[in-house]
Parts: sequence; structure tokens; C-alpha cells
Amino acid sequence: MMPAVLAHGVGGRSDLPIPEWQAAGGAAVALVLSFAALGLLWHHPRLRGMSAGRRMAPSVVGIAHFLAKVLRVVVLLVFLVVLAAGMVGAADTARNISPVSVYIIFWVGVPVASVLAGPVWRAVSPWETLGRIASGSPGGEAPGWLTSGWAALVPISIFHWLELAFHDGASPRVIGWLGLAYTVGLMAISRRWGWEEARKAEGFGVLFDAIASLSPFRRDGSGGLLVRSPLVGVAELASSPALLSVLLAALGGTAFDGISRTSAWSDLMAGRAGWEATAVSTVGLIWIVVLVGFVYHLACRAGGRITGDPDFAVRFGISLVPILVGYDLAHYFSLLFLEGQAFIALVSDPLGRGWNLFGTVDHAINWTLISTTAVGWVQLGSIVVGHMVAVLVSHDRAVEEWKPVVALRSQYPMLGAMVAYTVLALFLIAG
Repeated sequence: MMPAVLAHGVGGRSDLPIPEWQAAGGAAVALVLSFAALGLLWHHPRLRGMSAGRRMAPSVVGIAHFLAKVLRVVVLLVFLVVLAAGMVGAADTARNISPVSVYIIFWVGVPVASVLAGPVWRAVSPWETLGRIASGSPGGEAPGWLTSGWAALVPISIFHWLELAFHDGASPRVIGWLGLAYTVGLMAISRRWGWEEARKAEGFGVLFDAIASLSPFRRDGSGGLLVRSPLVGVAELASSPALLSVLLAALGGTAFDGISRTSAWSDLMAGRAGWEATAVSTVGLIWIVVLVGFVYHLACRAGGRITGDPDFAVRFGISLVPILVGYDLAHYFSLLFLEGQAFIALVSDPLGRGWNLFGTVDHAINWTLISTTAVGWVQLGSIVVGHMVAVLVSHDRAVEEWKPVVALRSQYPMLGAMVAYTVLALFLIAG
């Protein structure tokens, strides 16, 4: 079995169904035409009303709640096994369940599930379960670094560094002990100020909840379930400077993942290993995250001058959610459906001790499950659709705030940034 986390799902140049220049040019034209159509036809906000949804039948809600309770127990058990495997299991990444579970099932699978089924992580997260158990009586007012939401940026940044820059990020020991430290930290915060406050520091939950806003399913305040048109729920997502930073960090990390698989980066890293490789990759990761953020803020600064809105960047941060999902699908789709199959074998021997608990230890990865052509179309489609949805969301938010003429003018810089993101993403996928 190959170490799955070392084989990210970014395909080679042959994966794209058409030449990269043609894909980039066609995507740019599609965005410009979509923007023009919105300017001509979309003069009033609509997405917020469409996101309200229709209430689902009580019987369906009851089944969903029952499944959530079962999954909460299952996920908690898997979480404890993954922690144990990381700390005391085999040190070999190919025989230990923790790398596959964290870098594929968790980091890639949960966002996909969130888009399809809504805020599933909030329903089944082991940190939610443990945090509520550990939650004590709030002792005084929580500090600003917690209530502001900025603490959520820390775990996302550290995770990207481990995955993309640290030379030993796939080590089960690193995964296990850092996972334990993160869990203990969250429980300590929950014990001190309550889980409602501690949840603001659970960066993965913050990110996954934002992604879940694209789902056709949502929960109301009373625990009921509603169904709505897909992708429109992001219009009612509450943006903030902290959430914007989390989204830009995640987007920049995914962009760096693509850059790290280009031939130019391979040439740069040739002959580097250990901490030297970590240092170079760390600088590259930070530089790309800053560059992605700079392009976005540059466009928003221009838009803010047109509208006179000093909070323009925060207001339109929600438009980054569909772009991030499109990037993630393009980069990690094949990783989930191909290398992710390794989880089936590893679940029978999670610690690498020679067990066969469920009789699946000999399960082999089916590398023909998805063709390279299908992967290429998913890559192309997810990037283009993600940016087109972002253009729609951004335009709808603009006409919600200003008159159509001003709203349209304010989106010119945003359109430029999105075209740049699209072209860059497609060239990175092409390698």
C-alpha cells in the first residue's frame, strides 16, 4: 500500500480534457459573459430570499436526528482510534490509519459532505461532543482573542503548514500528539468559558460551517431542517474579518499546493531535504497566501473607493466560499476517491499491528474507479462553476447595498481578481 498522504490528488497535464490555454481563455470569457448578463438582468437582491428554504417533513427530520446521533458516536470512536494510532501505532505512514484519516477523510471528505448535506461537522464533530461534556460554568468574560473569532485562524494555518511545508507532516507521531494538544486546548477553553465560546477557536468547524452554507440543506434555530436551492445559502452567511482571514488562508494554502506540484517548484526543491526543505516551503506557503490575500484586498480597495464603503473586503468575503470549494474539488477530488480507498484496508488494522478486525486488510485500491478524463472535467468544471457562483454572490450582495449602476461598477475590480484566480488555478492544475 502506498502512503496516501504523499500522493495528493492533483493530476498531471494530461488530466485536463482541453489544452490549458484554451481552458483558461474559455473560463475567463465565461466569467465576463456571466458578469455582463448579471449587470443587464439582475437589478435586485434575490439570493437571501431563495436561501430561506422549505421545512422538511417531521418524519424526515426525526430520521436525520437519529442518524446524527449514531454518526456522532461512530465519529468519536474513530477519532479516538486515530489519536491512539498516531501516538502509539506503527510509525510507517502506509500502515497507520492516522495520515489517511486526517489528510483525506477529514480534510477532503468533510468539506464534500458539508456541501452535499449541510453542517454535518457541527452534528458529528468529536470536539463538539467532548466540548459539551467538558463545558463548565462560564467564569467571567471571555478574552477578545477568543470572542473575536481570530483564534480560528491558528489551527487552519498550522494544519496547512504541516500538510504542505513541514518535511515530516505525514508522521503519525506528529499527527497524533498535535491532535491531542489541540483537543486538550479546546477542552480547557470550554471548561473555562463554555463550549459556545470555545467553538470560535475550533477553526475547522468555522471553515466547514462556511462551506456548508452552499448546501441545499440547512438547520433553523429550533432544530428543524429546511431544503432550498443549492449554492444560494452563502448569501446569508455572516462575514467578519476573522472569517475572511480563514477563507483567504485556506484558499492560499490550496493555491500553494498546486504550485508545489509544478515542475518549476520541483526544480527549486531538488536536493533539499529535512529542515532546509521545510524552510523553503514555509516561505513559499506564506508568500502565496499573502499574494492571494493581496489580490483580493487590492480589488476590494478599488471597489471600496467606488462605493465609499471602508468594509468592502469583509462585506464580500462570502464570495470566496464557492471559489475555495471549487479549488478544493479540483485539487483533491481524485485524492478522495482513489487514495482515500486505503482507509478501507487500514480500518481493519488501524495501528499497523497485523490485525484484520473487519476482514478488509487486503482491500486493494481500484485505480480505475475514475478515469483521468473524468478527473479533468471535474477539475475544469469545479473551478469555472466555483468562480461563476462567486460572481453571482458578489453581484447579489452589491445590489443589496447600492443602486444597480454603482453596484455594477464596484464589481469591475472583483471580476478582474476572479479572472486572475481562475486562470492561475487552471494553469496550476495543468502542472
